[in-house]
Amino acid sequence: MAALPKTGDQVYVEPDTIHGDEKGPEPNLLDATAVDAEKEFTEQENKALLKRIDWYLMPLMAMTYGIQYADKQSISNSTLFGIADDTHLHGQQTAWLSTIFYLSYLVFEGPMNYVMQKVRLGRFLAIAVFIWGGLVMLIAVCHNWAGLMILRTLIGGFESCISPGFLMIVASWYKREEHGMRSMIWMAQNGFFAIFTGLVTYGIGSASLKHGGIAAWRSINLFLGGMTSAWAIVLFFFIGTPEEVRWLSPEQKKQAVARIVSNQSGGGGQSEWKWSQVKEAFLDPQIYCYFLISFLADVPNGGYGIFGGIVTKSFGFTSLQVILLNMPGGAMGGSFNVLSGYLASKYKNTRTYYMAFSMIAGCAGLLVAALLPQEHAYRWKKWGGLLCMSIYSTAVFMGWSMLPSNVAGRTKKSVASTMSFVGYCAGNIVGSQLYQAKDAPLYRPGLIASAICFGLTFVVIFILRFYYIYINAKRDREAAASGLSDEEMERLGKINGENDMTDIQNPHFRYSY
Repeated sequence: MAALPKTGDQVYVEPDTIHGDEKGPEPNLLDATAVDAEKEFTEQENKALLKRIDWYLMPLMAMTYGIQYADKQSISNSTLFGIADDTHLHGQQTAWLSTIFYLSYLVFEGPMNYVMQKVRLGRFLAIAVFIWGGLVMLIAVCHNWAGLMILRTLIGGFESCISPGFLMIVASWYKREEHGMRSMIWMAQNGFFAIFTGLVTYGIGSASLKHGGIAAWRSINLFLGGMTSAWAIVLFFFIGTPEEVRWLSPEQKKQAVARIVSNQSGGGGQSEWKWSQVKEAFLDPQIYCYFLISFLADVPNGGYGIFGGIVTKSFGFTSLQVILLNMPGGAMGGSFNVLSGYLASKYKNTRTYYMAFSMIAGCAGLLVAALLPQEHAYRWKKWGGLLCMSIYSTAVFMGWSMLPSNVAGRTKKSVASTMSFVGYCAGNIVGSQLYQAKDAPLYRPGLIASAICFGLTFVVIFILRFYYIYINAKRDREAAASGLSDEEMERLGKINGENDMTDIQNPHFRYSY
């Protein structure tokens, strides 16, 4: 074990690593200026700035993420209003509309993450949103499976930048203890937007059934796509990192950067690509835990996301009733996400508990829906099971919000984010193929397999928690033996972070869970 630096030392001394004897970069001491700048601003000034940041960023990200969810679910809603008949879908072709979306998401994920490190992040995201909105509108003019497959492929590619891009934005604006609550606010719109989408879909569906005219599924996609592209114009002028936005003065931008040096994970702007950090990411056990959580928890999402309406309808409900019954689940899922984020911000190191609870509820709910008799008398109990399952997204979203808090180094953070979203895509791809046409309309084998995946996710969550506890305890013991004061260790940790050291290279970094 190499010696830790003593008070007053100006050179970072090589730390021990859990992956072997790997030397971290020697810090550029000019970056200590960013650490010193943190002391220039009072607590009141920082609170005022945080409020301004929230007023701009939270509505922008929440609206965008909700719109993304609505666009992604447009095919699921369309299955209730005749898209299969109008475009002559049969067999597994409906499932492939979900599979190809996530295959495209998977292929584009890495390149998008690389590009986002090199360009103006806010402008790039806005342009991507505008393009995919136009593509969603084009679904309305499709008449066959081939056309739908092409559009779903392109939509998946352009949507692949939003979640990792937003996590980069959160990491560039907020302190580690603020990540969970802020991330869960915009991620929760997956649930809350289900209410808005349900009302729109119900209105369009009712009008179409009553008055005829253009098919309801075509009108739904025209409306959602048009709304998306219009929103992208707003996004173009306001979203971005501290270096990019126009709604802060130069002094406020300096303050925004200084405010987050305590993260010890570096900023979120454009940076050099470091292959040493790529290697470290692929050797880091925590990254594989995040991958498995995203993969296992999203296997159910891939199938239920597109066939959930058909499953609920099989209980004995009409298409319009299914649209209305999806709304309470959206409200419950969104509310639990926000509540979990709030509690995590109030009580330190509790995030993994809320993640685990969401998996228990998801597993139990799916088993109830799958195993109770398929009889009219049980339809409300089976729907209740699906309602309990609706909070499962907390495990995925809170895992995503933990990642930028626990992975330091700009390149490593980008690679880790990519790997997590690869798991997300792979899980959705596998999940969409678990729902076989021969099992329709209940898809019982798919529901049971999904419940098993939730149970496995529960196990991985606690493996990650115990791993963090072990590493933190080990570093605490080493720090106590070094003779450094708490203040000096905190300062050195901040300087190491500003010099783009990774969480493994920086012996003063502590994991949150």
